[in-house]
Amino acid sequence: MTEEVDKREPASNATGRGRRFKPHELHLAGGGRLSLGADGEIDHLDERGTTVRRWKVDDPEWPDQAIRFGLYPQAGTVTPHGQVQGTKPPRR
Repeated sequence: MTEEVDKREPASNATGRGRRFKPHELHLAGGGRLSLGADGEIDHLDERGTTVRRWKVDDPEWPDQAIRFGLYPQAGTVTPHGQVQGTKPPRR
């Protein structure tokens, strides 16, 4: 009998191949807390844990809340035109 190895791809996350976030919570002075999820969503929770407001990464107001976690929005990077990925420049 042979054992078959599972060669499936790992489960993808909500952001695809994009950025993953470290889940974190901040307690607010006025009560409640902000919660950052692994997918980048930020939830404003009241004292009972009920979601008051949610900001997704593509929300225009997301950077205003993300700054509280030390996060700054960044544009995606691309390979510069005229360069082939994986090659080294010639030695001099």
